[in-house]
Amino acid sequence: MTAPEGESRQEASLVPGELRGYRQFELRPNGLYPLVHSGSGPWDGRLERAVCAAGIDHEPPAADCRCGLYAWYLPGSATVSLGPVSAVVAARGRCILGDRGFRAAAARIEAVAMPAAVRWNPAVAARVHRGLATQYPGIRVYRSSRRMLKDFPPPDVRALGIDPPPDRSRGYRAAVVALWVGALLLTAVLAALPRLAVAHQFEHWWPLLVVLAVVWQAGLVWLVTRLMALQSPSAFGLRPR
Repeated sequence: MTAPEGESRQEASLVPGELRGYRQFELRPNGLYPLVHSGSGPWDGRLERAVCAAGIDHEPPAADCRCGLYAWYLPGSATVSLGPVSAVVAARGRCILGDRGFRAAAARIEAVAMPAAVRWNPAVAARVHRGLATQYPGIRVYRSSRRMLKDFPPPDVRALGIDPPPDRSRGYRAAVVALWVGALLLTAVLAALPRLAVAHQFEHWWPLLVVLAVVWQAGLVWLVTRLMALQSPSAFGLRPR
């Protein structure tokens, strides 16, 4: 197997102490599953150790393989909250350091933030919170990623010779909000106008309104697609366990 694209170092480094990173998990009734190779089972909340999914007999992570436990340096791509659980992990041991993230020999979960779909339902959020607190007593459970990141900010990895590229997810999220707000404001303005006036103007401007509606929907689809792509490990070239 070839080395992951975008990795700035080909040799594994020994991380002194722990290196903080961000990643996501699939929330299931019996625990938090990695998004890739979920057949390996959920993380147990203690120290998770990497195993080469290709079955190669070596100590992961290896520079010429794609094994290891992955995480991003910056939280944006791993805290989009479009479905999976956002998490803070602390990695230790051998690490392959990339431009945007790393692969580690071992890692533990420090904190998790519930996705928006769960937070919006108070009953479900309370049940999920109790379940995570019971299954993972050593981690902190948050109802929003913003609060989690306030307590677990990203580390300064410049001492490791790494300068991560800007986090594009913030711009994408701001654009999604701007499109929604613009659509709501336009709807409110049309609702406040007299119906006869709106109907009269619609007869003259309906082609433009149709084009704007199509552009609005296409823009939302593109932005959401980009956000989802940033959640993929291929966004920084590291294939996770």
